[in-house]
Amino acid sequence: MNRAELIKKGLRDAGKQVYLKDGEWISTPFFAVIAQKYRATRSNFEYVRTPLGRSSRDYFTFIGPYDHNIMSLSESARVLFGDEEYVFRKKEEVSVGGEKLFYWGILRKVWNGDDKT
Repeated sequence: MNRAELIKKGLRDAGKQVYLKDGEWISTPFFAVIAQKYRATRSNFEYVRTPLGRSSRDYFTFIGPYDHNIMSLSESARVLFGDEEYVFRKKEEVSVGGEKLFYWGILRKVWNGDDKT
């Protein structure tokens, strides 16, 4: 079993079942890790002013298998997990020695149909 398949197996064991959605197209279900990303010193995570004060939008790290190419998705593409939707703020392919291992990205949670990216 190659490294990409080992990572995919690990995602199946530790991840959540998700879908990709781009326009009318929806992928087959697959497993990916989606984990809360907390504000870091050098991150570009903006605050939003609300009547109750400043709040940070919810950002998450995404790790997905090599066979679900997030790089080919449009800017308005979504990750669907249950009733939750996320948009990509950053997407990258991770390769070692010419072998594509997995995809990595930063997601922002979409609240109440708000699709501002």
